[in-house]
Amino acid sequence: MTNLLEIKDRLIRFYSKYETYLFPVVKFIVAIVLFTAINMNVGFMEKISRFPIALILALVCAILPVNATIWLAAFVVLADMYALSMEVAVTTLVLFAALFFLYFRFAPKDGFAAVLTPVCFKLNIPYVMPIGCSLLRDAYSVVAIICGTVIYYFLDGIHQNSGTLKNVVTDGGTAATTSKFDISVGQLLSNKEMYLVIAIFTITAIVVYLVRRLEVDHAWTLAIISGVLIEVVGLFVGYLVLNVSGKTLGLLIGNILSLLISFVIQFLFMNLDYARTERVQFEDDDYYYYVKAVPKKMVAVKEVTVKHFGNTASMGKRIDRSKRTLTPEEEETSRKVIAKELDIDEDLLK
Repeated sequence: MTNLLEIKDRLIRFYSKYETYLFPVVKFIVAIVLFTAINMNVGFMEKISRFPIALILALVCAILPVNATIWLAAFVVLADMYALSMEVAVTTLVLFAALFFLYFRFAPKDGFAAVLTPVCFKLNIPYVMPIGCSLLRDAYSVVAIICGTVIYYFLDGIHQNSGTLKNVVTDGGTAATTSKFDISVGQLLSNKEMYLVIAIFTITAIVVYLVRRLEVDHAWTLAIISGVLIEVVGLFVGYLVLNVSGKTLGLLIGNILSLLISFVIQFLFMNLDYARTERVQFEDDDYYYYVKAVPKKMVAVKEVTVKHFGNTASMGKRIDRSKRTLTPEEEETSRKVIAKELDIDEDLLK
């Protein structure tokens, strides 16, 4: 544990020292992963669905605020949807307008949550988002998670129905347009799995947020375990009710990984030593205070003592050794004193 605390302390000091450079690197990594995922799943416009374009956009996102990544990703998705179908592009635009209104109204500072949620879905660890955000952010962060979830299921549905949308051919243009609207809108509104996931994620986020704020020992640990149990049980039962098959293994593996990531978050941000809890009482003219102080687990700073031998008055001064040399008796005495102070063999100084 001491080694882990030392590593944590070094990481914190390293990030604090180079935060100006590291934060853009983090934004770049998140952006390149996001744009790559968009190109791989809905990259219908070949001109912009190339890695060099994704790299350039990620570099731009690295120097801009996090919300700029959301805007650029939205423009890329709209361009891809336009390449697929004008009707799908209009549907996407209306959906993005509604989601952007919710996001910027309730959770404008949770850009990372909105961006990372679709990415975590692709990595099969979306379950960490409601738990992690509720541990580090406030309850409104669930709005950003919901927006990211809706976008993921919408784009995933478009990806699965892309062949059908391309092959919609009818005699009348109006009928074809109506059919494409029906497919793009219907695949989202009829997706019961999406509603289930949104409901479970919302409940999980609220429970985790409330539990981690309780004035009890190990509140964060209880919040993490509660969140994982709600997700596993809630989604498992929901999949059974909806007759969704093939999700159990991914649900278990994803929640195990999410549990580990959540404990890493706890170790980095709220690693408390409850064995050294102190309770203090004091008062002023108006109130009487009962204070519970729980110290964080930290590595004790090593104190380094520098010992000086000989005449310390000459420190920092250049000594002219040509004027005076020590006698054999003085050298012998000096060696004995130094050997005694350093606890070494006197012969080593000869």
